[in-house]
Amino acid sequence: MASIMEQDVRHARESVRRALGGALEFRRFAGLDRPFAAHAHDYPVIGLVREGCRLMECNRHAYRLEAGQLLALNAGDAHGCIQKGPVPLVYDSVALLGFPDCPPLEGPIVESAEASAYMKDIAALMDATPLDEGAVEEALYLLIDHLSAPADLKPRDEAAHAMAAYLRDHVGQTVRLDALAEAAGLDKYRALRTFTAAFGLTPMRYLASLRVERARELLARGASCADAALQAGFSDQAHLTRAFKERLGVTPGFYQRAVTGKSGPIASRQKAHL
Repeated sequence: MASIMEQDVRHARESVRRALGGALEFRRFAGLDRPFAAHAHDYPVIGLVREGCRLMECNRHAYRLEAGQLLALNAGDAHGCIQKGPVPLVYDSVALLGFPDCPPLEGPIVESAEASAYMKDIAALMDATPLDEGAVEEALYLLIDHLSAPADLKPRDEAAHAMAAYLRDHVGQTVRLDALAEAAGLDKYRALRTFTAAFGLTPMRYLASLRVERARELLARGASCADAALQAGFSDQAHLTRAFKERLGVTPGFYQRAVTGKSGPIASRQKAHL
């Protein structure tokens, strides 16, 4: 019983809410001190540090995140962070799940009071009931436009992109390095070196991140944790839970309840004990 109650207290400090038909997902973490394992998303993420300090590595470069700083992460940016100092992290983020036309964002650290103000507006709107989706959409597009990177940013190596595309096409399958190297037209040694240099993650770690994202979307559509794990390519539900929490900060069950509004077995037990 104690573990259930502890889980309830911790989860009460984390929230997820969707808008714009699921194209935007607002995530909030409060009082967080655990690390986020290195991972990548297949969609852009914009975040604002409210409190606390973190040491982040993004695309093989180190950054110090402090209160008031805004992050702009493009799809494929490899990043992870650890706690620095005694003040736990309070962090708001928007995941752009359904914006295929989103321009590249200039980041990962953004020094702009105007952009931070737009992000705070979005957070306030996402906290409101009822949700004003027109206002959310307007504030989001103003923020994206403000963060748009110059058009001449250097793209990643074509071979690395070919391997990333292969991984996306084979998320739920066993992937071997020789097939990945063939997709890039390189030998296995150069393929591994090229991919890691471009994305800051090895191909298998990148694939694990893609599998978490596949499972996340399946959970949002109502799949059970066991089915989501199987369809996303995880060996079992426990493997999915570990990878999901390391990268997204919450368990698959909590995420599904937050997005769908449906209570799972744990939520039912908590209510009964309370």
